[in-house]
Amino acid sequence: MRLRGKTNITNPVIFLLCLALSTGFLFATSEQIISSLAWYIAVLLSFFIALFISSGVGMLFEERSRFGGQLLLAAFLPYLYFFWAQDNILRLDGLAPGLLAGFGFILHAFMHNRFDIVAKRTRSFLKLFFVGMIIYLFVILIKLISEEDMREIPQYVLSGSNDLFMILLSFFALMILHALLMKFVHGIKASDVFVYGPSKSGKTLLLLALYNQFVHYYNGRRSETIISSSREEDYYRIENMLAELKNGKQPKSNQKTDLTMYTLMGKKSIKPIEFSFVDYGGEFTENLTKDGYFKAILEINKQIPELDKDALSGKIGSHEFIAELKNTHPDDVVYILDQLVLAHVYKKLENAGKVVFLVDGEHIVSYHEDGASQLTRLFGQYSRIMEMLGDGKSYAIVVTKADKIKNITDVIDNSKDALNIEKEILEMLKEIDTFKEIQHRATKGPIHFYAVSANALKRVDQQEEAIKNIYPWRVEQIAKFGF
Repeated sequence: MRLRGKTNITNPVIFLLCLALSTGFLFATSEQIISSLAWYIAVLLSFFIALFISSGVGMLFEERSRFGGQLLLAAFLPYLYFFWAQDNILRLDGLAPGLLAGFGFILHAFMHNRFDIVAKRTRSFLKLFFVGMIIYLFVILIKLISEEDMREIPQYVLSGSNDLFMILLSFFALMILHALLMKFVHGIKASDVFVYGPSKSGKTLLLLALYNQFVHYYNGRRSETIISSSREEDYYRIENMLAELKNGKQPKSNQKTDLTMYTLMGKKSIKPIEFSFVDYGGEFTENLTKDGYFKAILEINKQIPELDKDALSGKIGSHEFIAELKNTHPDDVVYILDQLVLAHVYKKLENAGKVVFLVDGEHIVSYHEDGASQLTRLFGQYSRIMEMLGDGKSYAIVVTKADKIKNITDVIDNSKDALNIEKEILEMLKEIDTFKEIQHRATKGPIHFYAVSANALKRVDQQEEAIKNIYPWRVEQIAKFGF
């Protein structure tokens, strides 16, 4: 489910402002534009209008880019009315390439789950359009001035009684509209989801449950990078943890000198997705800041001088690069493991389009003991990370081990009862001040909330015993969050 902050009236106001600016601009200048419109200018105008409208329609299908798509439609649908419905000056030899380009952008976005790319390309064409329109208006302005009596121009401009005044106002309208569209037309790298949580937050069982979902429903596969000074690298491989689970042996926590990184890759129809996990026995959340990141890069560079700092900063977010470091500098990696993890996690958070924050359900079970204290601290850290990353991402708060909070044995995970259980858990968390702060952030961008379990067969009143298989409950919702 999606967290709801206070009603945000800013977006509707900006939408109406874009609509008003575009309509006002065209009302004031359309006759002047049409009167001196050459055929090749009409082709270009048709191309841009078709491109922006088709791109805007496509951006409506991704949550984080939807508002930018709405603004594109608000800004350019009026052009259809003024230049097609009224005067029919738009040309098919411009409209057809524009539509093809726009839908090509959107198809590429769907095939790669990268709406940041379509937004970036659309912004580039927006710059061209507005620069071209300003130049065209300037030519019209020069033409009007040459036709006026020079002694009467100041009086006309100040009185607002002629076309010169309207053209000058149109320059300001275009600049404001351009600024709004450049600010709000954006997208995210939705294909990249990073799962983040402290030690003992249920990452490993969630990883195995998500792996189950990926291989059964999303043509899933995985990649692993494992660094273990205790020589237990084979144990941390997914197949071995699943095999151990079937023997009743629960996945054990990483040692402080063990680092495991997993990527689950899948595809839903044509949309790809990657979920990344980093499991590390040490703690690094407190230093997860920009300054902490740069200090970590310097420490890594000091230990391995042959690594260029700029190249290191560009590659540190890649699992493949960590695997390469492990193979080429095995002795050095042990001494910089803390810094390596901090820098890698920071870069993964920065590059991911979507971030999943994990909450240990046992903290809710022990709420009246030390659970409330743990949750207050955890949500405060998560809120600080959201502040650092900004509003340009989608976030999800995921409570693990729901089977320890509520009886879910007889509850179908996509039923109304399951949703009600999720709502009950959410209401418990709303009593925590730092969680309320996160809820307020939902006013600016999407934040989702889920309660999940890797053991749907366990009852709350049942004696604790080792599970021998993965029985996912509402884990599919996290996969859907990625898509």
